[in-house]
Amino acid sequence: TDIPVAEKPVKAVTAPAYDSKKLIVAEGTDPAALMSQGLAALGGLEQMVKPGSVVVIKPNFSVPQAPEVAATTKPALVAALVKQCLAAGAKEAKVIDHPFTNGALCLQRTGIKKEVEAAGGRIFVLDKANDTYYRQVNLGGKVITTALYSRDVLEADVFINFPVLKHHNTTQITMGLKNLMGLIWDRGIFHRTDLLQGIAELAAFRKPHLTILDATRGIVENGPMGPGKIKEWNQLVMGADPLAVDVYGATLFGLPPSALGYLTAAAQLGVGEFDPNKISVVRV
Repeated sequence: TDIPVAEKPVKAVTAPAYDSKKLIVAEGTDPAALMSQGLAALGGLEQMVKPGSVVVIKPNFSVPQAPEVAATTKPALVAALVKQCLAAGAKEAKVIDHPFTNGALCLQRTGIKKEVEAAGGRIFVLDKANDTYYRQVNLGGKVITTALYSRDVLEADVFINFPVLKHHNTTQITMGLKNLMGLIWDRGIFHRTDLLQGIAELAAFRKPHLTILDATRGIVENGPMGPGKIKEWNQLVMGADPLAVDVYGATLFGLPPSALGYLTAAAQLGVGEFDPNKISVVRV
């Protein structure tokens, strides 16, 4: 391939701006208010987003479903985050995903393109294996050794992972760690090898500065595509520890973290806190 290798070193993720042992759970139904109260309780976006910085946000818009189907990150929440990033002084807020279905259709049917652009952000579908979207990286894992990985994330000053909580037919549920699969070109390698270990290795490669889990609502069956039965939790979960966010998300599905093999594997790779008793949850 003619896609260049990522320059060394890729932008390192600095020590988190926020207390990694603390999870914020904002509760309510208004997207803008949820985002504001959650970020304020965390300590403010300004701690992380400095003037002139480039922020990359990775929601889940990988299926062409309307927001009411509850199979994608709620566009109004993503738009609220874009506005907050720009208000904190970000030069640019980029929103990206690599849908496993038709990207143009996903942008349109989810309504996310319209919402993000109206909020002042830019949105891209990483649907071409070229040097605009990807760089070759060495993950150094047992399952995933090398991959074409999102150039935007590698070069971002701030990287925010913004998954939706929902059922998934291969992993029981999908949250933050699995959402990172949308940053690489060839997802097939996970399914051809060891999916659960692969998800953990990808999570260990580059941790987001912040993970925000859209647990306002989600499908609890027939995922990842839907439609299916929907459960409403009316929660937005935020934290600097990507594993802790997923551990909390699992509890909303009534599952202990040990029930999800990719969380166990991620804990073994040092991705974050696996013990729910050591995670401090602050509700706002």
